[in-house]
Amino acid sequence: MTTVVALLVAMPIFVVAFSWLLPEHELWVHFSENLLSELVQSTLILLLGVGIGVTLLGTVLAYLVVMVEFPGRKWLEWALFLPFAIPAYVLAFVYLGVFDYAGYAQVWMREVLGLPGFDVRSGSWAIILTFVLVFYPYVYMMARASFKRQKLNMIEVSRLLGAGPLRTFFQVSLPLARPAVAAGLLVTLMETLADFGVVSLFNYDTFTTAIYSAWGDFRSIEVASQLASLLVLVAFFLIYFEKKARGQAKYYSADVTNKKPYHAKGVTAWFISLFVFSVFMLSFAMPMLQLILWGWESIAEEWSVKYIDLINSTVTLTILAALITVILATILALPSRCKKDSIWLKSVTRLATLGYALPGSVMAVGLLYGINQISIINIYFGGESVNHIIYGSITLLLFAYVSRFMAIAYSSIEASAQQIKPVFTQTARLLGASRIRLISKVYLPMMAPGILAGGLLVAVDVMKELPATYLLRPFGWDTLAIQTYELSAEGLFERAAVPALIMVLFGSLLMVVFQYLDKKSTR
Repeated sequence: MTTVVALLVAMPIFVVAFSWLLPEHELWVHFSENLLSELVQSTLILLLGVGIGVTLLGTVLAYLVVMVEFPGRKWLEWALFLPFAIPAYVLAFVYLGVFDYAGYAQVWMREVLGLPGFDVRSGSWAIILTFVLVFYPYVYMMARASFKRQKLNMIEVSRLLGAGPLRTFFQVSLPLARPAVAAGLLVTLMETLADFGVVSLFNYDTFTTAIYSAWGDFRSIEVASQLASLLVLVAFFLIYFEKKARGQAKYYSADVTNKKPYHAKGVTAWFISLFVFSVFMLSFAMPMLQLILWGWESIAEEWSVKYIDLINSTVTLTILAALITVILATILALPSRCKKDSIWLKSVTRLATLGYALPGSVMAVGLLYGINQISIINIYFGGESVNHIIYGSITLLLFAYVSRFMAIAYSSIEASAQQIKPVFTQTARLLGASRIRLISKVYLPMMAPGILAGGLLVAVDVMKELPATYLLRPFGWDTLAIQTYELSAEGLFERAAVPALIMVLFGSLLMVVFQYLDKKSTR
């Protein structure tokens, strides 16, 4: 059962790999001679910058809110989750609208301060900063959960031995949290690899823009799929090296405690508070304020009855996709019965989670191409085409969501599964518990926090997903993401702020629910 689920979810990856059987030599020569070296360099710079940025920012923020008492800590701890609700392309068009040469920030700098203007799109610093502000919650969320479950007596022993806060952090807390930090970093890098909206707005060439160019400009699905397969290969090596570095180490959870080992005082306390608050302002509060200002100016012109349909479509797709993805991810993450099965299942499961590195458009093309091949084979053996049944159906779109976001749900649920101590399983088996009873009475209750977290994270990502929705949605199933894209693509940022605001509010609500469930589970 588990193997069938994993192979089914991984089907788009097999289709992408199959594209190498149909090479287009002339187009490949063009890409290799004119674009390939630049694409590799720019993509590596982006991954390196974003990786370093989210690791430092997410880990430091998580450690501060868990281990240090400072002014405003309680509300900032949950507020730092809110940037996750903002789609990356929304944050990009907000900052471009504000800090571009014609934006009011640069106009004020030139007219009031007399400073020269600058091109916010030049270089890679602006796009790296945008990705870091959007994606640090991945690392923050997982590192925070890990820090909360670390035994405080280890930190107290370290302090008694004369180690300062920094030394304790690097030699005690950080090594124990490394698997969680690595998991958050892994998801971030795959999300960065697959992004198209932000890199296109900043005119920054990566493998993803080349994929769109091969498909949109040259009408070559094969080359687009072949380029996408390189992204899958990169994702595979990221997962492999993270697992290799972890080795056989196990990190079981301890009881959650709300006691803070450090209490910042005086200037230090207010400096920490200012730092954390500044991150919240740059990543959520300021962009949200700008969206509200733009939305207030255009709400009368933009709002209509169609937004009720847009909201219904978005909510329906989000709930269905989250439920299906969580159910399948839970099946994949359940501990296997024997070591031999475990090795095989780990291999096919890792393959199933590589879809997160595929851009949504290529995922869509892979599915369409795969369904078309199935129809051809079916007709060859005397059957009928299935294209008219599947094309333009909600089934294909949900399939794309599940394959695309399986990595998020699986990473969260697997982390909970790995914290189940073997003694619980052994005790249940000695008492004669069947496999089904073991799952229902031991595994699922202990994996519940990861299941809930994975479902909420998938829901937020499904709501923000644009390319796959745009290509595979049934007729009349426009969503808030599509409305935002169509308006912002025309430069109508003020009108685009209306659907963007609804998405952000919906995502923020999901994150508030996540916080409530997380707090409830840690009592």
